[in-house]
Amino acid sequence: MPFTRRIVPVVIGLGIAAIASGAASSFASRPDQLSPAERSTLLAQYTPVLYFHSEEEWSPVPVETFLRRTRVERQAPAGVWTTTTGAVPTSTAGCTLKLCYRFNLSCSLKQGDQCYEKLAPTLADWSRGYIYGRVVDVPAGTPSPPGVSVATRYLVRYWLFYPFDDWRSRRELLWQAHEGDWESLSIGLDEQRRPLFAAYSQHCSGTVRPWTKVERRGTHPVAYVALGSHANYFTNNASPTKFVQCVYRNVSKANLAKARRLVNRVESGITDRTGVARTLGATTTSHPLQLLQLNPPLPDWARFPGRWSEGEYLWTGRTPKRFTRVSAGAGPATPNWNGAAIPSLWHSESS
Repeated sequence: MPFTRRIVPVVIGLGIAAIASGAASSFASRPDQLSPAERSTLLAQYTPVLYFHSEEEWSPVPVETFLRRTRVERQAPAGVWTTTTGAVPTSTAGCTLKLCYRFNLSCSLKQGDQCYEKLAPTLADWSRGYIYGRVVDVPAGTPSPPGVSVATRYLVRYWLFYPFDDWRSRRELLWQAHEGDWESLSIGLDEQRRPLFAAYSQHCSGTVRPWTKVERRGTHPVAYVALGSHANYFTNNASPTKFVQCVYRNVSKANLAKARRLVNRVESGITDRTGVARTLGATTTSHPLQLLQLNPPLPDWARFPGRWSEGEYLWTGRTPKRFTRVSAGAGPATPNWNGAAIPSLWHSESS
């Protein structure tokens, strides 16, 4: 359904950006709410600096870049997907299946990443990155992460959107891929708006680190983005990835044994690789990270009730085949923009 929105600039030092500005956060259960201007200031203050591996093809882009190249599909009956027309759906009214809608690029994920590699130059832009942001109020009584004794009052939340996720092991023996990759970074603040911790997304989990242990450029936290997977790390080290656990969680019972066989072939090579060949950030004048503030009313795509990919696959070898690939789930869903808690499955990292 169409909606009216006001566009209000967000000044972040290196550029001006805006998206769907309106009322402040919907959280109203605690006093001393921040004004819209104060929320904008906090988002600009903590916008991260991102470092990328030299082989990374996909930069964080505005969602509209992806939507121009994708189509919306509806599933009905089960296993049959047809293209829809009109606006991006914002509800599942009239759907009979739990998984009703999905975004789908023109490439076939079952065929591997070669088609996506050809799209990369038109979907990525390394001259400027984009990041979505929102400050949310943490409900009273919400536990802070382990090791943080002070109550968290606000979360300064950021989301990065990548058109494609194409994690691969060393020597490209094992691949995991899906379209529409969402990643997040969050900064926890106390009642006086002092930073307490940072939380970075990593596959289906993540890492929390006290603010005093976070590498920064001024007030801006540094994140090292993993090649292909776009998981975020606090250090520039090859890190054992937990993506296998994510894969196993999403794979059906019928395919679980096959998935384990594929992974076991390259068990020693399952790491996330980072690097510093490319930089996007608020402190980088040549390659800035442009902030797009998410305020109600949200755009239609931010309320999309489906998945951002035709699925997710795991395979061995450069080109997947019937016996070397396995479905690893339906692909990523739309983020929870109101999320105001650090998930218990995230682990703490003190140094």
